[in-house]
Amino acid sequence: MRVTILRALAALLVALGAALTLPVPAKADQVIEGIFTYTPAEGTPGLWTVYPSCVPVVGDLREPLYLPVGCRLHIQGSNGVTGGDAVLTGGMWAFTTPKDRGMQCPDGTWAPTVEVIKFDDVTMTGTRSVTHTGNCGLPPGIINTPFTLAFKEPLPIPVDRYPLICEPGGLRRCF
Repeated sequence: MRVTILRALAALLVALGAALTLPVPAKADQVIEGIFTYTPAEGTPGLWTVYPSCVPVVGDLREPLYLPVGCRLHIQGSNGVTGGDAVLTGGMWAFTTPKDRGMQCPDGTWAPTVEVIKFDDVTMTGTRSVTHTGNCGLPPGIINTPFTLAFKEPLPIPVDRYPLICEPGGLRRCF
């Protein structure tokens, strides 16, 4: 019985050692793309057209890793919905857009605002935060509005998510 247990442990150690030394192919996480319906809790709904562009992450120099860490989402808004270039920050996609005419004052003039948009591409929910400095005679503040996204349709043209070609091995220069 003792010999059987030792043989089983030896076989397990050999299998574990082989698994640790063999290269594992990189698995690509999906990055969102397409046309999405943007629906805020308050305000006018619109559309987001999302085009991803990514750069392969170096990894262990054997294989490039295709992770969303090396991606940027180019978001084009419609119907007055804000767009911008989102990057993955702390597990959320985020972008900031300053607007010269972001808030209409009570007297009819316009004041600048800064919009910060953060969203989760798994739950398809996010928050739009509009910061104003009190230029209209109002106290400065931040207006947070939650929103949801829903896939509407694919992009009208095909997208190459990884347009750069990187050299194999070494420094991985990309062009």
